[in-house]
Amino acid sequence: MLDTDLLLLILLALAGGKILGMISERLGFPSIIGELTVGIVMVLLLPGMVHEYETDLEFMANLGVMFMMFIMGLSINIETVMKANARSATAITLIGASLVFVTAAFFTLVTGLAMGQEFYYSLAQACIIGIALTSTSTVIGFRYLTAIGDRFSNVFKTLVAVEVTDGIFSIVLLAVFLSVIGVYTTMVAGGGADLGKLLSEIGWSSFKLLLLILGFMILVIKFGGKVANWMLGITRKEGENDTIITLSLVLLFGVAWLSEWLQLTPVIGAFLAGAILAGSPFSETVIAPKIKAVGYGLFIPIFFAFIGMKMDFGAIFGGASLNVLGIGIPYYFLLFLLLLGGVLVSKYAGAIIGCAYAGGFKPFEAGKIGSSAVCVGEDTLVIAQIGSTVLFAAGTAEGQPLVTSQLFSVLGLLIIATSIITPFLLNVTFSKSRSQTPPIRSRHRHRTRGGGL
Repeated sequence: MLDTDLLLLILLALAGGKILGMISERLGFPSIIGELTVGIVMVLLLPGMVHEYETDLEFMANLGVMFMMFIMGLSINIETVMKANARSATAITLIGASLVFVTAAFFTLVTGLAMGQEFYYSLAQACIIGIALTSTSTVIGFRYLTAIGDRFSNVFKTLVAVEVTDGIFSIVLLAVFLSVIGVYTTMVAGGGADLGKLLSEIGWSSFKLLLLILGFMILVIKFGGKVANWMLGITRKEGENDTIITLSLVLLFGVAWLSEWLQLTPVIGAFLAGAILAGSPFSETVIAPKIKAVGYGLFIPIFFAFIGMKMDFGAIFGGASLNVLGIGIPYYFLLFLLLLGGVLVSKYAGAIIGCAYAGGFKPFEAGKIGSSAVCVGEDTLVIAQIGSTVLFAAGTAEGQPLVTSQLFSVLGLLIIATSIITPFLLNVTFSKSRSQTPPIRSRHRHRTRGGGL
């Protein structure tokens, strides 16, 4: 029987998240800011109750992660999206994400070592933070372009494709990283890790994993959709949409279980299950609307509220400090500033360089894409939540979670900060592009005079 206190927490998370999310959207920011805020407020007002039901909330939050990845897969019709924009999106993702990963991992590693953490633990933390920040949220860019009637431009189509390639890139990186951590943990548990043997095992494990992921994706793209369409077609004959939704959920948890059995994370399976159904004729009309209603109506808001509950701003501003000219700067606050600057520069520069490499973009178009790409996505928190469940054993020390509440707080602040900065960058970029475009009247006169009529 459900406890009334747990029901109250769910009520507050849903109602508060919806209200604050709507306020955030009215102000021009993503709803995630409001949904994170309600979790922060709940843990401040009801700390005992939140702690008592943390396990139940975490279970529902993890279901929210599964639904988020499933919905992401559903929104990705890989063949359709990538036909026209594969080159540009891949270039932007590979260059931008690589820059972000290296920059974020370096800053996180240096900060961890400065605080006296063990090297391998700091390195593992650096990698998971770098992977988390490769994710990009283009929601603000989409809204801006939609508001000005620019939904069919080359910029908009490229952003859609970048959303696809970013998601795939971060998922593959995460899978490889978890595989490496698994190899390292196994060797440490067996009595120690020889560097040469460790590198050999990691290389072989990563190679097998990449082959597995590649094969899985090829299977999904080439055959998964056909099988899913056949199965959904049979249920469709019965005239019941509920049967299609049930089958979709069976596929979600079935592929997630298979992914775990293949030593991938279930999140990858959830993503691929959505990708299997993305090309289905029932995807946009039946599956996506109802799955989104369940996901965004219940589990996903609880996930964001739960993340807000885990954020610890006191630890950011009141923890160990670096003494600079007699002024103490908290390490985690310094890490936030370093990551913020690194993410903004790396994502923007990656988009500009990627557009230049791919070709076919005018300078102001590349600027628009770069400005839209600097916003840190909600997938960052999904990867961070996965990292919080990974216990890393360094030497003889007990296992510690890779992503701590302090790092959760840093990532949450990054999402809020980049969500506020992105609209200003877009305003500046679009203002410049308008000033560079000749007025329509002038161009019309020029054509009239040139025509001589």
